[in-house]
Order: sequence, then structure tokens, then C-alpha cells
Amino acid sequence: MNRETKRLMARQQMAPEKKQEAVRRSKTKRTKEKGRIRRYFGSVITELKAVDWPTRAQVRSYATVVFVTLVIVVGLIFLLNLLFSTGVAKLYG
Repeated sequence: MNRETKRLMARQQMAPEKKQEAVRRSKTKRTKEKGRIRRYFGSVITELKAVDWPTRAQVRSYATVVFVTLVIVVGLIFLLNLLFSTGVAKLYG
């Protein structure tokens, strides 16, 4: 018998006033959980407002740096691949 089945059997054997109390406790717990979720998202919004967001010019310059670096690394990998494949072809060819 698993835990859920035991709990169900225990609930079925409860007195009516205890059932009402259990229902009230579960509703209170759900209300507390909703309050916690609201508080969490409220603090997230507050933190996002405090962030120093970059300007459009900064984003453009950062993106340019990333793109140029990407092109250089891809070119380097291409040249190394060409060099090694030529070397292996001469070694075994």
C-alpha cells in the first residue's frame, strides 16, 4: 500500500469536523503559496529595474566584436583543418 492510499484511507475515516479543518488548512497553504509566488516575481521585477542595461550603441559594438572574433576563429580552424588534412594526405598518400 503506498503513501497516497494510506492518506486517502485516513481521510475517509476522519470525523466531519476534522475534514473541514483539513480542507481549511489546505486552502490556507495554497494562499500562502500564491503569496510567495507573487513576492518572488515582484522581487524579480524590482531587480530587473535596477539592472544597468546597455545602450543600442554598446550592443552594436559588442555584437561587432563577437562577430569579428567568430570570423577569426572560424578562419583559424579552417586553416588548421586544411593544413592537417594536407599533412595526413601526404603522410599516407
